[in-house]
Amino acid sequence: MTQGRDKHATDRPRRGEIHLGDLARALGSLGWRTHEQAEAIAACLGFGLGPAPREQEPVEVYNPAAQPRRPPVSHQRAQAPAPVAPPPMPQPPPPLPAHSLPSRLQPLPNLAPAEPDPDWLDGDASLLDQTDASPCARQTLFPEPASRHIFAAAVASWRAGDAVDVPRLIEAVARRQPLRALPRRAEPTLARGCQLLLDYSPAMVPFWDDLTDLIGQVGAVAGFAETRVYSFDTRPGEAVHWRPDGRTEPWKPASRPVLAASDLGIQGGTRATPHPGWSELAERCAAAGVPLLILIPWPESFWPKALGGRPELIHWSPGTSAGLIRRRLAAADAKR
Repeated sequence: MTQGRDKHATDRPRRGEIHLGDLARALGSLGWRTHEQAEAIAACLGFGLGPAPREQEPVEVYNPAAQPRRPPVSHQRAQAPAPVAPPPMPQPPPPLPAHSLPSRLQPLPNLAPAEPDPDWLDGDASLLDQTDASPCARQTLFPEPASRHIFAAAVASWRAGDAVDVPRLIEAVARRQPLRALPRRAEPTLARGCQLLLDYSPAMVPFWDDLTDLIGQVGAVAGFAETRVYSFDTRPGEAVHWRPDGRTEPWKPASRPVLAASDLGIQGGTRATPHPGWSELAERCAAAGVPLLILIPWPESFWPKALGGRPELIHWSPGTSAGLIRRRLAAADAKR
């Protein structure tokens, strides 16, 4: 009988073994949506995550000794206010002479030309009233339909998103590394805003209207409350922000991208040396870990060969697209 049972047991197919990698791969394919589902997946992997304990609000206990005492009432009489002195009387005007003095003004000769009025002055003046006084619409350097995508790609920063980074999670489990939190995939965000540096130097006079348009274009994408505008003249390190009360605030790197618009002081010179203040600005941004993006209206053939701090130069023209900016920034991140 024992041999018969063993024979039947060997004839049945054996089930496949489930390893930890199969479990992680199966849990990674679940389309979880809430934080509770993520904690359940983490519990299946043996992390033992649980909801944080709620902090209880402190219960206020009545303590008569801790109640503030009323200040003692003073029985002294209140001092009477000082009397208000009347304003001083104005001094009398100086006396005028009884008789009028003779005028020393001399009449000037008539400077009008002696010729008669030209013939065109007597013509039909109604044509002057038929002109259209409405201003002409001007085209911005970045076209309006694509400007939102261009600036969204330029000033975007990265943060941990909601999606779980499954490859990093599997690698940590395979290496038996403890995790305090689930690794998340990075995603772009505009919540940090940006610092906008505008060059109002004499060399940028033809682009002053475009610099003003940048304030509205960038603010509409990154938020006007999170966009801090700084202006300067040739020296970017001396850029200041004008506050509503009239005071100025000097520029300093913060935890947000820096977007500058300038000609770098080259004034149209081919491969000219930029103003030394730009190298200092780029080094300060690199030391603070802040990305620096410079919009330059001159073509790439006019750009300087090297600029410290590795800033990204973008041609400020209608031919620039959001895809071009993304590829440049991705290539710059790969080099770093």
